[in-house]
Amino acid sequence: MGGRGAASGLNQMSKTVSGMLQTIKNNEAQSGPDWQKKAGYDNNGNPALIKYQGQEDDKTANFLAGTESKVDLNDPQYDDGYAYHNIPLNKLLLRLGVKGGPTVLSEADFNAYIRNSGQEVVYRGWSGQASADRFLNQKYNHVGNGRYGDGYYYTPDLRTAKTYGSGVITKMALSPTAKVITRSDLQKEMAKMSPKLRGALSHAGRGGSGRTFSPNMGEAQAAIKLGFNAIDIGGGYRFAVTADALVVSRKYIKY
Repeated sequence: MGGRGAASGLNQMSKTVSGMLQTIKNNEAQSGPDWQKKAGYDNNGNPALIKYQGQEDDKTANFLAGTESKVDLNDPQYDDGYAYHNIPLNKLLLRLGVKGGPTVLSEADFNAYIRNSGQEVVYRGWSGQASADRFLNQKYNHVGNGRYGDGYYYTPDLRTAKTYGSGVITKMALSPTAKVITRSDLQKEMAKMSPKLRGALSHAGRGGSGRTFSPNMGEAQAAIKLGFNAIDIGGGYRFAVTADALVVSRKYIKY
């Protein structure tokens, strides 16, 4: 983490940002400077998620297999106009009841958060403003397809974000509650899982309609089982498994 801002900066920020910074301070006190790299994501004590994380590997494999057929993405409680694709991670997060969109801040508060937390600014390009608006206002997760796991991909390079968008970019940072694992460490942990679970994860990663990313081995599903909700792929590419891993500025970058 980087250094903290001046006292005058602290006096100018909202209670929301002050609370987020206090959360970081508490995390650092409990877990040290690498607090964000240590497992612990539980979606605010979500009991279904905690059960998923704690059950035996083969039971998790059965749960993943059942999720394909037991969740209806057309359920009225989930239907908010999103053009759904049959993405297994969406079904898993819905079945687990994982809720909560990103923390949305004014531009001033976002800048105050960055200045005083030391978090890195990252960017995500969107197909249009309607997609970006949905992300900012969503109640449920609507992840996209991903080569290295499904989720919300982002980059610290604005130019790269523009190549994946169509005129609208969100400026973001990691939330104080985000837990990040590198893809290499995740792969090591996945190798320790039972053969049945590895097979179920692989099917979840490659399953569904319109899927073209054969390298996807269910990394996102594995990450949240291990207590992480963001993955660092390396080379500047990262993605959030759940939207609540992110803090977003309400002010879009348009180009």
